[in-house]
Amino acid sequence: MKKNLMSVLIMALVFVNVVLSAVIMITLVPAAKQSNELITKVSSAIELELEGGKVYNANTIPVDNTSVRTLTGEDVKTFTLKRDTDGKDHYVVTRVSITMDKTDSDYEEKAPQIEQEGREVLLQEIVSNTFLNYTYDEVRSPEGQVKVRNDMLLQMQELFDSDFIVAVNFSETNYQ
Repeated sequence: MKKNLMSVLIMALVFVNVVLSAVIMITLVPAAKQSNELITKVSSAIELELEGGKVYNANTIPVDNTSVRTLTGEDVKTFTLKRDTDGKDHYVVTRVSITMDKTDSDYEEKAPQIEQEGREVLLQEIVSNTFLNYTYDEVRSPEGQVKVRNDMLLQMQELFDSDFIVAVNFSETNYQ
């Protein structure tokens, strides 16, 4: 009789355990789904990338797999900056180039479009308009230069709807 009573008691506890596990699953799964949706909305609002993996950075790509194209021709070009609080006009004189990833799936198709379809003019316009959004002090600071480059890069990637352009470069830069 004792063995039978113990078996019944164990079966009752197993049944209670299954019922409580089901209750927990029913209450926690919808809450977890809601939390995941909230995290997705928040991260998209602050533009976090949910899918890790590919890092779009010219420093992570071997030099042999990159192509550099100068947007300002052989000479440096003068770009107007946003008017500062001092009321004076300021300029940046620089040579602007882009670095492209030759291993990107879009490179073969979209890189020739820069020259053939006149998109180089659009890229130059992105550069000019971006400089117009920044003041003399912002452009001179290292953080400001990174911000300007990233701003240009994002606009260029949006133009081509591709990430084959991985960096915007400045050389021979002078500020006035």
